[in-house]
Amino acid sequence: MHYGSLGNENSPRYTSDSAPEVQRLSSTTETFFHIVCITAGTGILQLPYALKTGGWAGLAFIALAGAVSAYTGKILIQCLYYKHGVRLQSYSDVAKAAFGSRGRLIVRSLKDFNLLGVVGIYIILAGISIDSLVIGTPVGQLGEQFWIAMSAFAVWIAIVAARQIHDVFVLSVFGTLTTVVMVVIVVWLGIGDSGLIDTRPPTKLINIRTTPISLASICFSFGGNLNWPELEASMKSPKKWSKALSLATAFIAFIYASVAAVGYGVYGDNVRSPIFLSLPPGIAVVTAKAMITAHVLLACPILLTAVFMEAERDLGISAGALGATKEWLYRAAFRTVLMLAITFAALFVSDFSKVVPILGAIAASMVVFVIPYDLSVSTYSPDGRVFQVEYAQKAVDNSGTAIGLRVKDGVVLAVEKIKHSRLLVPNSNKRIMTADKNIGIATAGWMSDTRHLVKRARDEAHSYNSVYKSPIPAKIIAERMGMYVQAYTLYSAVRPFGVSTIMASIDKDGPQLYMIEPSGQYVGYRGCAAGKGKQVAKTEIEKLNLEELTVREAVKEAARIIYTAHDDTKDKLFELELSWICDESNGLHAHVPQSVLDEAIEYAERALDDDDDEMEEDDE
Repeated sequence: MHYGSLGNENSPRYTSDSAPEVQRLSSTTETFFHIVCITAGTGILQLPYALKTGGWAGLAFIALAGAVSAYTGKILIQCLYYKHGVRLQSYSDVAKAAFGSRGRLIVRSLKDFNLLGVVGIYIILAGISIDSLVIGTPVGQLGEQFWIAMSAFAVWIAIVAARQIHDVFVLSVFGTLTTVVMVVIVVWLGIGDSGLIDTRPPTKLINIRTTPISLASICFSFGGNLNWPELEASMKSPKKWSKALSLATAFIAFIYASVAAVGYGVYGDNVRSPIFLSLPPGIAVVTAKAMITAHVLLACPILLTAVFMEAERDLGISAGALGATKEWLYRAAFRTVLMLAITFAALFVSDFSKVVPILGAIAASMVVFVIPYDLSVSTYSPDGRVFQVEYAQKAVDNSGTAIGLRVKDGVVLAVEKIKHSRLLVPNSNKRIMTADKNIGIATAGWMSDTRHLVKRARDEAHSYNSVYKSPIPAKIIAERMGMYVQAYTLYSAVRPFGVSTIMASIDKDGPQLYMIEPSGQYVGYRGCAAGKGKQVAKTEIEKLNLEELTVREAVKEAARIIYTAHDDTKDKLFELELSWICDESNGLHAHVPQSVLDEAIEYAERALDDDDDEMEEDDE
């Protein structure tokens, strides 16, 4: 990931003008507790039953789901840094970068529905659980509806008081501890009960018919990726995200496997869901129920941060824009409205607790296990596209035009170097460079990537010369550079180069011209073009009889083509760069002499004036 390109880790540059005042306050330990608290929810109670439906193979499914969840979580964070020097803000922004505004809308809808629905389910479960725990007490007659409302009220207090992830660290610690206590109780009771069972219930190694149900239940227990961008954004050292995620996921997989193995091993095919129904009744089970009830309530504020922070960002609710007091009032009001909507649904919507888990499971599986692969910088989309390579090509298409002409006695390179400021020093930041004494390179795209690739080309030329004691042939250096560029499209930890390279040379086979694209594809040409004016330039190049042109004539035509492709309405200032490899340069790559450059510019301007005169005559 390009953490280094962000400068100070504590103040990354975000993609939006309304970016929040991000405070990286969370340590790796805090992040560990956040991940465990978010992920290890009530799903743990149905894992023994998941083994009943899938057999002992379910333990392998737990390990597999944990590994996939950790891997996709790392991919997601890598996607946030896909653009050099910029960090995307949220899961939805990654979807927009990959699929556009429509993709962002789809992913955000799935994400928000899943998180809000899960919180609603947690509130219902907490209310029902509290009601069962207080039976026989003075408040035992208040009913489930009352305790559901009280659970929602407790969550509301936490989300209004907490501004960001770091503020709910204590909740994450207690949430994790309640889960650990509940696991210990379940394992202890299960092992103790095993000695009291005369006949051990049967178990299966694998149940093919119901394996998909088992796998779905286990995968759902590893949900949580939706909150990862906010968790990583809160870390003091984001480079330690992978470590925190790996440790937390491994810990979760361990406690999941412990509960599942003990529950299924002791009760076999008679195990029920939740596991509490199979355990011997008593104070220990009551304590375990209280622990899981506390856990789901403590997890709700953390789950809601991914929804609230992104929505507040879009609405412009920030201290920088509104001031501290006004920001708090707007934030509290917004979160209150959403909590009222969740509470109303939990209390009055029929079958809310039945419908939401089904739809939530689909949404979670799509967002956690499916979509991250499509968002990866090295994964094909269903229609065979690699989006990051296409985005790299966009960077090339937004750059000044570069062309190459291979003629009968040499090669000419020309570049339209856009001048973004009148204060730039003339002839600085050249886009035509020398890789070896007989090899020139013209580029369109990111200048920083250009310098890197030129350095690589020089290293390849030097290496070849050191081994074979002769200049590197154009075809070989083009092949090596193409392979190098293509390697940057294979791994999720890197990004493609945002530059197209036009490579010119003269070797024993005569004049040579190659172009290397961001995908790593390299092709030999007689004439080629890249950059924002490539279509116009290609049309003009195709009109030329390149096999008959001399280098002197090609220099003038190259200048004319660059001037023709230049769009005065968008880029007022530009500087023309011209170089050649021919007999006049003694077979070496060199920029054309100033007198030749001036002559070419004069020819190009005269040709443009003639074209303008012809257009005016046609209009008359």
